[in-house]
Amino acid sequence: MRVRDQAGIKVQFAVLLACIAGVSAKAQVTITPSSPPVVNQGQTVTFTASVVNGGGVAWSCPGCRGSIDPSTGGYTAPASVKAQQSYGGYQVLPNDHVFNTRIDSLPVNVNSASWIAGAGSIPVNYLPSFPVNFADTSTPTSKLVFAYTPANNGPFQLAPYPKARIESGWFSGPWGPDRHFFAIDTTNGTFQEMYNYYAPGANPSCANCTSQSGVKYANSTYGLPANGATDAAGMYVMPLTLRLQELENAVSSGGTINHALRFTLQNGYIKLNSFIWPATTTTSAGGGVVPYGARFRLKSSFDISGFSRIAQVLLKQLQQYGIILADGGYGWQVATEYTKWPAAYRAAFSEIANAGIGPSNFEAVDESSLEVSPSSGLTTASETVIATSVSNPSQLARQQVVLTGVTLNLPLDEMYAQAGTGAQQLTAYVNGTSNTSATWSMSPAVGALTSAGLYTPPAGVSAAAVTTITATSAADSSVAASMTLTVLPSGPIRIIMGQAIPYTDTQGNVWQGSTGDDGGHSYDNGGTWLNTPDIQLYKVAYFTDNDMRFDITVPNGSYLITGKFAETESNATIGSRLMDLEAQGQVVDSNVDIYASAGGINMPIDFTIPAVVSNGHLAFVLRHVVGDFAILSALQIVPIGGGNPPAPPTNLTVIQVH
Repeated sequence: MRVRDQAGIKVQFAVLLACIAGVSAKAQVTITPSSPPVVNQGQTVTFTASVVNGGGVAWSCPGCRGSIDPSTGGYTAPASVKAQQSYGGYQVLPNDHVFNTRIDSLPVNVNSASWIAGAGSIPVNYLPSFPVNFADTSTPTSKLVFAYTPANNGPFQLAPYPKARIESGWFSGPWGPDRHFFAIDTTNGTFQEMYNYYAPGANPSCANCTSQSGVKYANSTYGLPANGATDAAGMYVMPLTLRLQELENAVSSGGTINHALRFTLQNGYIKLNSFIWPATTTTSAGGGVVPYGARFRLKSSFDISGFSRIAQVLLKQLQQYGIILADGGYGWQVATEYTKWPAAYRAAFSEIANAGIGPSNFEAVDESSLEVSPSSGLTTASETVIATSVSNPSQLARQQVVLTGVTLNLPLDEMYAQAGTGAQQLTAYVNGTSNTSATWSMSPAVGALTSAGLYTPPAGVSAAAVTTITATSAADSSVAASMTLTVLPSGPIRIIMGQAIPYTDTQGNVWQGSTGDDGGHSYDNGGTWLNTPDIQLYKVAYFTDNDMRFDITVPNGSYLITGKFAETESNATIGSRLMDLEAQGQVVDSNVDIYASAGGINMPIDFTIPAVVSNGHLAFVLRHVVGDFAILSALQIVPIGGGNPPAPPTNLTVIQVH
């Protein structure tokens, strides 16, 4: 049996039991609806109440942001509600959920000094980790069986291969790196989180299992996971993850990130079998003093004025909403979504990491004044209506209201298209209002975009042209989301992944600076290289610990895709890094070992595979299979003309460059 590590736990249980006994004796009033209703800004919902001994009730709403008619129970939400956060077009949890509650004015936890002293010395840092899938009524549903959370077994919507995005890659082994698999149903706001998804029979200790753990929850829930979740602390992951679109919006509008974030510590600093609210469970790993669920904030005395604008938004979040210990891992590492973070945002992450903001700049927060129940994220600051018996004021009942603001998100953070391709209708996910339309804009102008979201690329560009496309809610002009659009020159596509600026090779071909992918980072390991023409195309590898995807709108036809590779890790051996090469959803060659194929480190090698495009969309995916990362140095996509199909997928071309 695991025991919650919280001061005064016996006293709290005694008080709770007394409250339950009191409620049993006095709770003669019943409110309908019995679950917290979700109310959009400006909307009205009518509560009703029954009294066991008859008679009427008087309605009140102490501290309400909205208002209630004391005689009819008609509750009216405030005219404007701002969602603390949104994802997939839905508000993420109630605004007054503990994850969405500011903690900069709360007292310091009495254990703060000992927890900070026992939390290592690694400075705070950020890591892109979790890709997300968007589901709808067409998404296949499977009944999943979980090894760790069997009470959560049931149907989950699973975006199918090859479009599904999963942490560490679709083909990475189930017992290797972490493999979180997330989905949001954009038709009803159901969030679904799975950990280590695998095929039946892969787990020798649970033949029927299809995943280690999983949890499904409504976007409007107050409830914390009752039967475990997908992290060690038993908390939801997506509501505690930093997202690109929300950070971009905060930077452009002068706003803030308005929710807590999750972070990891090395297991040796985490207290064994210990957790506090809002965590709901723990693990047997640990040996330190910090319990799961501990919430920390950057001290208000820490001066953020000298940091860049983007970094200041990140640091302000650490001061106002803080971070919650959720899992074991690298020290003081804050989770962000896995996506193509623009260079300025990657630079802000590096700026904070390089500033060396160590644990001594943080303090633990005492959240006990917010807690209503260990099983709920409901806080004492919630929007609550009360029905009080007129004949006996000691008889009353309470019900919370989930206030919902207008939300808008885009399904993509980045989009790539070649010049001269056809028009595309863009999509936005909008909720929290009956008016779900959006107004679209673009800056600077690259091609044409109608206010209704029909985008037409320009007929031609001489080099990669980048613009920002923004969708703004028609119901609330303060609610918007943006994505990056890159238009590539027509004809052959050439990209040097390891550097930001273009490169002109010895044949006069221009290779665009790193673009076209869905996320990663470059790293120059240096070392000695062959004196080969255009060795620059191989020298700097682009790394990702997920699958590396290229989804580009191109003319229909036949193409040859050439990846340029070199193993740059000095500790590489045969079999230490394996990748699959996939085109148009079909793995053309599996378990590619560039170290073995090239004959060592810093040895350039090309792999060429064919592709046929019939729907205007070219998909090339470098699948992470074995090793710490999938890597790529440069990519070339060449139309071969005539519309003739290329060689069969088994005809893989391998060229060793000397």
